[in-house]
Amino acid sequence: MADISPKLRYLDHPSNISNSFTRLLQVEQFVSPTPEAVQAVTNWLSQKNVTATRQSPSGDMLQIQVPFDKADELLNANFTAYVHAPTNTTVWRTLSYSVPADVAQHLSFIYPTTQFIPPATHKVAVQAIGQFPAATKSGSKRADIPPACAQAITPGCLQAIYNIPSTPASAASNSLGVSGFGNEVANPTDLQNFLSQARPDFPNGTFAVQTVDGGSDDGQGTAEASLDIQYTVGVATNVNTMFISVGQKTQDGDLDGFLDIINTLLAMDSPPLVLTTSFGFDETAFSQQAPEIAEKLCDAYAQLGARGTSVLFASGDGGVSGSQANPACDGAAFIPTFPASCPYITAVGSTQGVNPETAADFSAGGFSNIFARPTYQSDAVNSYLQGLGDTNAGLFNTTGRGYPDVSTQGVQFVIEAAGQLQGVEGTSASSPTFASIVALLNDKLLNAGKSPLGFLNPLLYSTGVAALNDITSGSNPGCGTQGFPAAAGWDAVTGLGTPDFQKLAAVAVGSASQAQAVKTGKNVTASTQVKTGKATPSANKRFLEFAPGATNLGDVIRFASADSSSVSIIALPTASP
Repeated sequence: MADISPKLRYLDHPSNISNSFTRLLQVEQFVSPTPEAVQAVTNWLSQKNVTATRQSPSGDMLQIQVPFDKADELLNANFTAYVHAPTNTTVWRTLSYSVPADVAQHLSFIYPTTQFIPPATHKVAVQAIGQFPAATKSGSKRADIPPACAQAITPGCLQAIYNIPSTPASAASNSLGVSGFGNEVANPTDLQNFLSQARPDFPNGTFAVQTVDGGSDDGQGTAEASLDIQYTVGVATNVNTMFISVGQKTQDGDLDGFLDIINTLLAMDSPPLVLTTSFGFDETAFSQQAPEIAEKLCDAYAQLGARGTSVLFASGDGGVSGSQANPACDGAAFIPTFPASCPYITAVGSTQGVNPETAADFSAGGFSNIFARPTYQSDAVNSYLQGLGDTNAGLFNTTGRGYPDVSTQGVQFVIEAAGQLQGVEGTSASSPTFASIVALLNDKLLNAGKSPLGFLNPLLYSTGVAALNDITSGSNPGCGTQGFPAAAGWDAVTGLGTPDFQKLAAVAVGSASQAQAVKTGKNVTASTQVKTGKATPSANKRFLEFAPGATNLGDVIRFASADSSSVSIIALPTASP
């Protein structure tokens, strides 16, 4: 796999983002392997009479399926069955392997081989509920939040708390995807029963199912899948929603499911415009064994974001101790979570309470040990670290990517699973909630003839901050500490805060309106940001000196409006120089 990260660094800065990353980035040319790499790997496989059964759209990842004895021969390995005792999960791994040196130089990783990545965690805390709580009228305003919302959260409560409209979305091309792993499946009957009580104004919402790698479609109605579907269909009114069920036909572990789903989406002509995932791992499993896999998976999410899909992940439910509470880390360094720590996704933490909202103590947050802090969040995170002082000194990476980015309610969500009413909590509730808001924002943009939001973070950390409710109380304890405190501005519990849909809509539409289409070979007057102490750009410079990556007919340019000076841009190239 090729390294996309240097090509994406300009995305870190808010002034470089566009509502249509497809036009700003020719993603495949950045990640595609070199001809030499293709030849070396193809020849090696051919000599062993092995043919790839699947190839990623950009050609940077190959999937092969062979019997274990053939895998042993191909990789000079000894694959054996191993059982993960806590979950009774069986995987096949080898303790060592090798490939020819002329092939190895072109490979980032081979999976599964020596990596013993524990199963992804996703367990939501569940308790039985006797009856559905008092109905909350859809479309209620924040000023009219019903008292019942302090005891139980329904879609109507979220609409009231976050100013979310109840009017149906209408853009036919709008779509929202929900990831499902480990035989988690939603039940259509549960959804209908739930909507009849929670959304009587929208009782017939539905969802489609796409299976990947033998994923389940038996409709058994598990808690996690029910939560994800009922709070996407129930909040993102009338948005086309797809549940993507990923299986494990080859006992290759949950991580392979993450690889399967991203390659499936990248292969689609029109992938969902929003993707929410409530599953994740402790980042230490990667930093200790296979950081290159985390890096390349993160690059793949960047590719999806570049195509216009907003990728969101739950931050995890263990506070500073990881994806789930982990007493074993007491007195030790904090445990980040992945993919929440990937800088090219939007990580969603949890809050609780109404007027005021406070941080939920399980909301995972902190700093990556694999990924450096991206430029788009430098100012916000540095300000937080300055205020933090010596608190938790030595227990986290002060230069790592900070997460979560945002948060929403995550406690006492009402769902129906397998015919039973349940109350659930976790960041698994928060990610689909924020994803639904993004889907409704996309609906406004699409109906206005504009592009979907795509990669969210540069917008959120710039003009989007004013559209978020700052959460300043609470913390996320773990590892024998009080964890990180919530604070004014960004913090490592709730990120930048919780959404106000109406304010975010104004920001999103305003941001999209700043884009300017430019045709190859045409002269155009535009402006570019000039910082104090920098020389003013001279006129008649080539386009790429001001907006890297936009090279083709109809490419979109965005320029900052503040402290700008006019420049003339001519002679647009038709290809990257």
